[in-house]
Amino acid sequence: MRDAPVPLYLYPDALERYAPDDRGAYIVRVPDGPERRGVLEAIGASDDIAGEDGYVVRLTTAERDEVAAKRGVAGVEPLQPADRRSLLVDRTTELPEVRIDLFRDASPDEVAAVGAWIVARGGRVLWSGRIALRARMPREAIAEASRLSPVRWIE
Repeated sequence: MRDAPVPLYLYPDALERYAPDDRGAYIVRVPDGPERRGVLEAIGASDDIAGEDGYVVRLTTAERDEVAAKRGVAGVEPLQPADRRSLLVDRTTELPEVRIDLFRDASPDEVAAVGAWIVARGGRVLWSGRIALRARMPREAIAEASRLSPVRWIE
């Protein structure tokens, strides 16, 4: 998108890999064991949990490869767009109101870029915070927004 402060990548619904220069969201699997705490600290995992042993972390391609090679890491896989959106969407209006949460480490430029992306698709931003936006947007754009790499959750 040309008017966005940073480039936004729109990935397919079945995500296999991120662009080399994009920080993508990955589920890092760290099974329970004596080294679990140390591994979680080393990869910068927060309380964003996926399943029983997965932690959602944003990484560059190089960081992803480094984390995957760490002792105690059972696997690293992209966080799929379907796992970023709520199944509860208002179907009574053409432009439902949604809350879009970005990852905790999202920059102000990423927030602005997502806002510009919403407007470019016929939506409007109602409120913008440090890592979240409230917007009215076409239903088809909601699923598409979940494919943007800085987006963590849409509800």
